[in-house]
Amino acid sequence: MADPPAHTVDPPRESTTEPHDSQRRFCSLCGLPVGRSRAERTLKGTRYRFCCIGCMHVFEILFNDPQAQGVDFRSTELYRVCVDSGIIPRSEEDLLQIQDVPEKRQGSAPLPEGGPREFEAGLAKELVLHVDGMWCTACSWLMEEVLRKSPGIVKVQVFFLSDLARIVYLPHRIQPRDILADIEKLGYTARPAGEDRPPMMEERKNHLLPLGVSAILTANIMMLSFVLYFGFFQDLGEGAIGYLSYPLWLLATPVVFYGGYPILKRAFLGLRHMSVSMDTLIAVGSLSAYFYSLGGLVTGSLHLYFDTAAMLITIVLLGRYIELRARDTVSQGITELYSLSRGKVRLCLEKIEKWVASEAVEVGDSFRVSGGERIPLDALVLAGTGEVDASFLTGESRPMKKSPGETVMGGTLLLGGELHLQALRTGSESAIGQMIALMQEALSARNSFEVLADRLTRFFVPIVLLLAAGTAGWGWMVGGLPSHETLLRAVTVLVITCPCALGIATPLAKVAAIGAGRSRGILIRDPSALERARDLDVLICDKTGTLTEGVFSLQKIVTRGMPEHKALARVASIETGAGHFLAREILRRTRELSLQLEEATRLEYFEGLGARGCIRGTPTAVGNRAFMKREGLTCPRDMDDAARKLESDGNTVLFFGWEGEVQGYLAFGDSIKAGAAESLRQMQQRGLTVHLVSGDSQETTQAVAQRLGVEHFRGQSLPVDKVEIVRRLQQEGHRVAMMGDGVNDAAALARADVGIALGTGSNILQEASDITLMTGHPEKLLEVLDLSHMTVRIIRQNLFFALFYNVLGIPLAVAGMLNPIMAVAAMFASSLTVIGNTLRISRKHHGRRTV
Repeated sequence: MADPPAHTVDPPRESTTEPHDSQRRFCSLCGLPVGRSRAERTLKGTRYRFCCIGCMHVFEILFNDPQAQGVDFRSTELYRVCVDSGIIPRSEEDLLQIQDVPEKRQGSAPLPEGGPREFEAGLAKELVLHVDGMWCTACSWLMEEVLRKSPGIVKVQVFFLSDLARIVYLPHRIQPRDILADIEKLGYTARPAGEDRPPMMEERKNHLLPLGVSAILTANIMMLSFVLYFGFFQDLGEGAIGYLSYPLWLLATPVVFYGGYPILKRAFLGLRHMSVSMDTLIAVGSLSAYFYSLGGLVTGSLHLYFDTAAMLITIVLLGRYIELRARDTVSQGITELYSLSRGKVRLCLEKIEKWVASEAVEVGDSFRVSGGERIPLDALVLAGTGEVDASFLTGESRPMKKSPGETVMGGTLLLGGELHLQALRTGSESAIGQMIALMQEALSARNSFEVLADRLTRFFVPIVLLLAAGTAGWGWMVGGLPSHETLLRAVTVLVITCPCALGIATPLAKVAAIGAGRSRGILIRDPSALERARDLDVLICDKTGTLTEGVFSLQKIVTRGMPEHKALARVASIETGAGHFLAREILRRTRELSLQLEEATRLEYFEGLGARGCIRGTPTAVGNRAFMKREGLTCPRDMDDAARKLESDGNTVLFFGWEGEVQGYLAFGDSIKAGAAESLRQMQQRGLTVHLVSGDSQETTQAVAQRLGVEHFRGQSLPVDKVEIVRRLQQEGHRVAMMGDGVNDAAALARADVGIALGTGSNILQEASDITLMTGHPEKLLEVLDLSHMTVRIIRQNLFFALFYNVLGIPLAVAGMLNPIMAVAAMFASSLTVIGNTLRISRKHHGRRTV
């Protein structure tokens, strides 16, 4: 059989045409006959047909791979790997075997031993899903365990409190629809996190309709039950009792099996996977009461507990609805980011403007934003002026004026004017994308309180089931209690010990803290850092860019007889590739004066010291006083004295020299940030000892420390010196926080007990430590400390409330002093207490934001 022409991944024409007849009979990827296969894809207006589902998936991957444009499909590495692994058939015999396999799982079988694992790992994609229907932390654990066993799944993380699932998968072995189907089999529903939430009517159907039906029926059940209970004290005939009992059964059945269907389904599926959860306890309790009452109804017994079964389901549904509302409230600061990450962009084409999704924009595309609109992407201002409000990202409402040549972050609001912009960063590289990644990382991390609560919940449910069974067995066999009394006690034990509150006590508070912090411009990368921040007693601050503005202006040039403009040009020639803030100011001034740079060779840069190179064969060095000494350059006494006087006034001095002597210096001025001194004073009042550490000279560092009111300071500190200072203080028993710009101080930030980065640059991920402040103002640290103290206090209170109800209620339930209705009310009160207590974090720290 002759193969059809080889296909390439050149984009087809925008049309609705199909390939001609000769192509229809053959697979668009491997060239084998299509046969009875219904696998097809419509890509960019053209429909392709395939012999099997595996060919269709591989074709789609190659078609959408920008690096494969114009390449023959069959020459790609992916094509060869898929042929070797059996995903793509080699012959018609292979095709017949593949077509006998259900299409759903074709292409998902594991690769044979010795396959190209490294290449396959490079094809992995990430899928973020919003999952509905999780009731406790065991739900997320169950989902992780089941998905992890699916072929093609590389990594799974399910976050209970944010209702998110992050799944890394191999697209040629499993498709997102298969992952969604696996989740639905467990009784949950999932959708891509970027999609809009279901309409309000759908939400009402999913949550309010079962609750409303159950509540109405349960209210009628309780009224009839009171009449029946009243009959214990009055003479009711068997006929009258029967007239009351059958309506109770008819009313309770839809409550248990319609309202409680999601609970019963998850409990059953959990048992199939050898997992028990809160649903297990509720299902066992409600079904026990229901079927015992059904048996009593048949035998004509007065001991009917349909009200117990119905009330248990209804109260759980009500608690679930209240918990969902609370979770939406505390996670508002997180969900707002997802809504912004999928905004619309007014793209400027050659002659028209076109609204497109932000995902369709590429770096370099031009777009326009008018007053009152949000800037959807990180961008460079090409034309126009306007004031922007970045409070959504930074927590500060102070407007900032933007002009051509300046950059803006996506998510900022244009208050007035009109801007023509050019996209700088899109997707995960943008500021919003990086913030989402940081918070996903924070949600996946577990602090010590959460680990403890999770372990207690895991072991609690089996112990409760045994305790309930033991209570019933002891009452019947030893205590001589009637069967209805033993059932009541067992059901009461099941309900009163249900760990609903314990399961949400810590993660709900964690999400509330992350959401509240984000709304204030505080990104929490490691939630356990909030716990550690509560015990800090030492704060180490970098100087430049942390406590000072970091905007150095060249104030003075001093030389030994050489013209100033020539000295500046020579220094700029050495500092061309340094990238340091002083180097940027030197180059800016050079461009401003239109000076001609000289050709420099053998350039070398030394972090925290300086740079050196050769100009016209003469070795030249530029750097601080220590670097001059290291290079063997002596500084005249009068020049050194004058430089020290400038440093004592808070200026930064940069020396330059050649031929064995310092030939002059440049003096730069910087200003202390507004409010920095007051912030440090308040931190000292809270018991923190503040240290100022800088790579600047000792004299300059001392001058700044005096103006800030800081007693402990050290200048001329390299990055390794800052790490050593942190290590030494920790060895002395101190709990140390380090606050810096997040790049030059990265090592010290990582070493500190709590690393706090000022993420004012564009690369938030690079600058982020345990906690990132989106503004450059150090007073934000006071808010971090407040949030830390409150979060830890709320978590401890939540754990106390959750365990208090159980510790108090279990003995009373075993002794028969509580009935199931009272136990349901106590369980409900426990969850409400934890939810209400946690909402204090959001009410105090979550500012109002408008997206």
